[in-house]
Amino acid sequence: MQDQVIDRPSAISDTQYAKAVVQLRAALGAEGVIEDAPSRAPFRDPFAPAGQDWYEPGVVLMPSSVAEVQAVLRIANEHKTPIWTSGQGRNNGYGGASPRVSGSFVMSMKRMNRILEVDPVSATALIEPGVRFFDLYDHLRTHAPHLWMSVPDLGWGSIVGNTLDHGMGYTPFGDHVASQCGMEVVLANGDVLRTGMGGMSNSRAWQVYKRGCGPSFDGLFMQSNYGVVTKMGTWLMPAPECYMPGWLQLRNDSDLEILLERLRPLMMDGTIANQPMIINAVCAMSAFTQRDAWFTGEGPMPQAIIDEIANQPMLGAWVMRFALYGDEQVVARQRQIVEDALGTIPGATLNFAKYDGRNLPEFENPHERVQAGVPSIALDQMSRWYGGESGGHIGFSCPMPITGRDGATIRDLVRGEVNAAGLDYSGVIIVSKRSMIHVGLVVFDTADAMQGQAAYAVSRNLVKTAAQLGYGEYRSHLDFMDLVADQYDFNNHAQRRFGELIKDAVDPNGILSPGKQGIWPAAMRS
Repeated sequence: MQDQVIDRPSAISDTQYAKAVVQLRAALGAEGVIEDAPSRAPFRDPFAPAGQDWYEPGVVLMPSSVAEVQAVLRIANEHKTPIWTSGQGRNNGYGGASPRVSGSFVMSMKRMNRILEVDPVSATALIEPGVRFFDLYDHLRTHAPHLWMSVPDLGWGSIVGNTLDHGMGYTPFGDHVASQCGMEVVLANGDVLRTGMGGMSNSRAWQVYKRGCGPSFDGLFMQSNYGVVTKMGTWLMPAPECYMPGWLQLRNDSDLEILLERLRPLMMDGTIANQPMIINAVCAMSAFTQRDAWFTGEGPMPQAIIDEIANQPMLGAWVMRFALYGDEQVVARQRQIVEDALGTIPGATLNFAKYDGRNLPEFENPHERVQAGVPSIALDQMSRWYGGESGGHIGFSCPMPITGRDGATIRDLVRGEVNAAGLDYSGVIIVSKRSMIHVGLVVFDTADAMQGQAAYAVSRNLVKTAAQLGYGEYRSHLDFMDLVADQYDFNNHAQRRFGELIKDAVDPNGILSPGKQGIWPAAMRS
């Protein structure tokens, strides 16, 4: 695209689009409307394959207040122009900030970046959707150093955006949906709703008690297109006396099944309170080097090279990072329990470090940072396995029970399909209390058109083959949203039909993020 040449949704006339842009400039000011192509480029899918012009952002809108969000929605309703909303637009591997319908206005919430309140007693924060993990961390270090936050592996994104997409972190508060408490939402008609106890104008419990009296609405605004979240409460964690990160290295690929069976009781009884991450040798090495440091041939990396990587210091066929937190004596006992359960796996190596949680050092290891709620972007290196700076990935992410059988089944399926496509298997398993999510990082060089086509083709195929085994994706890349929704087929797709019923009721003009998670407005449903 050249400067000032902007795609628009096919159902919207040039005249409608132009009139809407004029009104949006008046409502948001020049700084709130981005039209030139170079400035809009960061709102494309950063990992779009070479030669593929898809999911192109139209004019980018950057409101700075609730009133400006309301103005945007009023204008969009008037002209029937769709709006795709993002926080920081860092949902990389799933489409970034790109809209499902090319040419849609992209409403970025980056300018709504205020930390409205931190309650140092109740350990809560009230934030706007443009607040990054880095922003809240810096604020806490200055104003509430006794509190920790939870962060994902990359801290450059929006806390609200990550939570709304069911994102995860790696402290005991790492289930970000579970740690969310209270929302303010602008509905498609411009009305402002506060969920839970926020339904009272003078509530003292909005950020500490999740429910109100009556239906709980928060979940309706996660991974949905029913409203625009403009405020959200999140729970913080008192700094523990002891922080003890651990590393478990497994010698054999088949040891994964043993680990999962022994790990499940430790998760369910709370011995390990955070979200352990289990990664295979290729994925572990991709955090430090690129593929060509090990192998420059075509096709998937030979097993002999993978074995060589696994034999490097602190690596293995599979490596698990996890951490223990709390009173020092309690942590010591938890360590003993973990050693008895996991350290006795034949050939396994188990290591621990130990820190004062109230006086953390400057960590060199990015894995130790994120498990202590310290944001980092060091692990972005993993996307550079192929192609360096032109590297990218697609996230294929399925939840399942914590069992050796399930772990082996999904590992073998994804590895087999990815290898057959000529790519390396990069496996990540994130474990929670009663479930685990296998994330197949389908890594590829975005500058290599053939490799990009292979990566997208295998990812689409995995959606269907995994569903046949009972594994559905819990979040989806833009390109697979309809396909993923098709797999939720119980009772003639009752979930989707219910979602469409709500969509038609709360957004009759279909302006908010049409197509998100396979929910389309009536006019686009064909």
